[in-house]
Amino acid sequence: MVLINVTSPLLRNEIRETLLACDDPKYRYVRNIGKIEMQFEADTDDASKAVRMAKKRIRSLRFGKVIMFRVLIDGQFYENGKIYRPGDKEYKATRPAE
Repeated sequence: MVLINVTSPLLRNEIRETLLACDDPKYRYVRNIGKIEMQFEADTDDASKAVRMAKKRIRSLRFGKVIMFRVLIDGQFYENGKIYRPGDKEYKATRPAE
C-alpha cells in the first residue's frame, strides 16, 4: 500500500471520484489534509505507478490538462525527492496545512 497526496485548488470532487473509479491501482480516499490537499491509499507497492496513474487519470478530466495540481508520495516535498517517514523531523514540514 502506498499513500499519495493530491493537491489541487480546483476540481477536487471530480478528482476524488475519478481516482475512486480507477481499478489499477485501486485508490481509497483516506482524508483531507488541508483545504486543497487530499490523501489516497493505492493498493500497490509501486509508488511511482500510483503517482503516474493518478496524474494520468486527473489529466483525463475535462479541464485536467489546464488546472494546477500536484501528486506526491506521502512525505515528499517535491516530485522525485526524498520520502520522509512519520518519525522524521522533516515529515511534519511536508504537511504545512496541519
